Amino acid sequence: MSKKRLIVVDVSNFIFRAFFAIRPMTAPNGTPVNATYGVLSMLLKIMANYRPTHMLLARDTSGGSFRNEMYEEYKANRSEPPEDLVPQFSLIKELIDKMGLLNVADENYEADDIIGSSVTQWKDDFDEILIASGDKDLMQFVGGNIKMLDTMKDVTYDEKGVFEKMGVRPDQIVDYLSMVGDTSDNIPGMRGIGAKGAAKLLAEHDTLDKCFEISDTFKGKKLTTAFTEYVDDAKLSRDLIKIVTDIDLKCKSEDSELKFYPTDELLAFLKELGMNSMIKRMEDLKYQLSIADGEGEEGEVASPFEHLIVGKDIKEDEFKKLIKESKKLAVQTEFDSSDIHARNLVALNLSFDDNKSYFLEVDQKNEKEYLELIYSDESKEVYSEHSKRDYSHLFRHKVSFKAKNFDIVQAHYNVSPSMRHNIEAICTNVNVNVTTLDKKNPYITSLETIEERSTYSGLRSIAIFRLANLLKEELKEKELVSVYEDIDNKLIPILAEMEFEGVCLNKEFLYDMARDLEEKLSVIQKKVDSFSVNDTINLNSPKQVGEFLFNELSFPVVKKTKTGYSTDSSVLEELAAKNINEVPGLILQYRELGKILSTYVKALPEIVNEKTGKVHTSFNQHVAQTGRLSSVNPNLQNIPIRSETGRLVRKAFIATPGNMLLAADYSQVELRILAHYSEDPTMIKAFNEDKDIHAQTASEINDIALEDVTSDERSKAKAVNFGLMYGQSSFGLASALKISRKDAKAYIEKYFERFSKIKGFLDGLKEDAEKTGYSITMYGRKRFLPDIHSNNRTVKANAERMAINSPIQGTAADIIKCAMINIHEEIQKRGLKSKMLLQVHDELIFDVPENELNEMKTLVKEGMENVVKLKVPLKVEPSLGVNWYDLK
Repeated sequence: MSKKRLIVVDVSNFIFRAFFAIRPMTAPNGTPVNATYGVLSMLLKIMANYRPTHMLLARDTSGGSFRNEMYEEYKANRSEPPEDLVPQFSLIKELIDKMGLLNVADENYEADDIIGSSVTQWKDDFDEILIASGDKDLMQFVGGNIKMLDTMKDVTYDEKGVFEKMGVRPDQIVDYLSMVGDTSDNIPGMRGIGAKGAAKLLAEHDTLDKCFEISDTFKGKKLTTAFTEYVDDAKLSRDLIKIVTDIDLKCKSEDSELKFYPTDELLAFLKELGMNSMIKRMEDLKYQLSIADGEGEEGEVASPFEHLIVGKDIKEDEFKKLIKESKKLAVQTEFDSSDIHARNLVALNLSFDDNKSYFLEVDQKNEKEYLELIYSDESKEVYSEHSKRDYSHLFRHKVSFKAKNFDIVQAHYNVSPSMRHNIEAICTNVNVNVTTLDKKNPYITSLETIEERSTYSGLRSIAIFRLANLLKEELKEKELVSVYEDIDNKLIPILAEMEFEGVCLNKEFLYDMARDLEEKLSVIQKKVDSFSVNDTINLNSPKQVGEFLFNELSFPVVKKTKTGYSTDSSVLEELAAKNINEVPGLILQYRELGKILSTYVKALPEIVNEKTGKVHTSFNQHVAQTGRLSSVNPNLQNIPIRSETGRLVRKAFIATPGNMLLAADYSQVELRILAHYSEDPTMIKAFNEDKDIHAQTASEINDIALEDVTSDERSKAKAVNFGLMYGQSSFGLASALKISRKDAKAYIEKYFERFSKIKGFLDGLKEDAEKTGYSITMYGRKRFLPDIHSNNRTVKANAERMAINSPIQGTAADIIKCAMINIHEEIQKRGLKSKMLLQVHDELIFDVPENELNEMKTLVKEGMENVVKLKVPLKVEPSLGVNWYDLK
């Protein structure tokens, strides 16, 4: 017989968590729905993961409770609910009702009192009761069959768990909080007694009343003061914290029986809210609900998923037959290291449907056979959550990836670019609760038993299978299939190959550079110390630098932080501009050189791969919401190039012996896209006549001849050209150019007067985003902007800046991605030995044998310039060098 399990949900707790955890979303009519979506997701997750037989939702009301009459200041420090949350309270109530879930509220009591009353009054009616809330007050009820459930961490607390977390027993929680207080509810507690002190007192004396009784024996000023001056506060706090358990709930325990089923009425409501992906999720849930409740060991609710182990639950030849016959399969590959040139594939987990997985431990004898069975069959479609990793492994074993690839993480990025894209975050959409591994040892080899390994990996392969089908539909629904298939998915194997190839590094150059930088830092340190009458100043300590600048040297304070004086770069630059002395400028220089030394010069030699002798960065195409690529370990896109010292770091990146590096960089690609889109005649003419666009802009705005433009005027025009394209305001331009806001406003007005069609185009981007809810690139990539409908002016303005920037920057990103795909294809077609190594913003870098230099210069230039036809030409000038620095 199934275990009777009641879950009591603190809905108010869920609502606020959901609102702040999920980025703004709106229904088709503009109503905010992010909290509504989040609460539904959390409720579905509870049902899927904990399989309750009964459920009760406790709600707060808009008014106060008896506690406000007892203490006027109770919860007085809480601000009003956010503007976008207010209309969602009624939506969430309607959602709960349409789900058929028992929910209770009382005008005179809080949700905590409803929870306390239900678990106390119904305790004997259930085998297990879980309180789903993050409120530590409710831990006072833990004991026996009552436990606390933290849904954020998927942790359940029994009596032992409460003690480990709080340092006191559940029956001591009220006394503990009466001493400590609670700032969120404005409960005073006893001043001078903190968490450790309260736990220690209760460990020694068991109860607060006993502490009152013997308080005259306490020693120490804080303790004696607390128990003489704040006893009344403690007693008041105890009355406020103690939860009522005898409310008339106006319902019986059997009324909470969970009979939820996705009805047509509920699906219509979700359609009305624009939650189309949630409707698909409901279809999956129907399947879940159709599975009869089973029981596992020790009466635990059984998992609805089946994890079979090859060699134990299924014969190996049967497993191979399944692979051969399947046309669609989800594959979870498990490695023992992050090193793409040294790691081993230790396990495979395959799912051929959305409810069953097959686990195989891999060794060298059977590895290549299985890789070929899965990946080398053109008739198959393989679903994965890290296909770039799989491509790298196949390169190493010389196995061709001929199957069609569907990467769920990349697809999720395409349909929801603003969300988190790891499988842990997205698999909740398909009612599968995947587990995670220890961050210090994030590999399956850390799990002791084969059952643990097969379950961990199997849940992921099942989630992958379900997500693949869901995301395919969402790509179609949002008209993003071509962006995924023709651009991002085609780029995955190219990025994998670039990562696998790596870049040669001149370690000796960096060792010499490190010595030089250390000497320079030492000189700067001595110069700064010469201004101090005290000991050496730790220039890496903001606190010491602040005290030195503003106390000892008496610089005017620019701004403060919670911990003291601010000494960030903007403050130091402002102080340096005052020319009081050279210290602020020296500190800026020290920080810049120190960062270059630690982040690049010393760090890069440490990450050279032992096997290849190269640096292997990892490219990521699902981080930046505009579609741009990023790189990590190391981040080669953030090497500072504004200073000569930063640029010198690039000298360490060298060609393979006997080869040359070839670089090709798009010239002002984003401005050319702006000219194309806006069709501004002045800008188009300048680009078609190959004029310096920034000098041309300065000439137009200042009414001077092109040849008379000064470098300062050109710099200002450049700031305007790029700033306005990123939605910069007159305030932002004034700050960038160090001019008054009035002058910045006049400059912008003059700009739009001379480049008349640009303003209309930029305004049109905002209007289009307002209508559709997204911005879109030339290739159809979308960035969804729910904040464009916000009533908060600051939030809306930020979304409007994204609406301007994303189509331009996103189109530039798509253009270089398409160029990479075309060039890589051409290199392979011609059988050339040249390798694409790096992509850094608008630049591509290749490692080229000398006998292919001329051919590659032409191939790359034509491949980048002819990738798309614009109303102005794309311009690329390839350059050659033995290291990255010399390419400029």
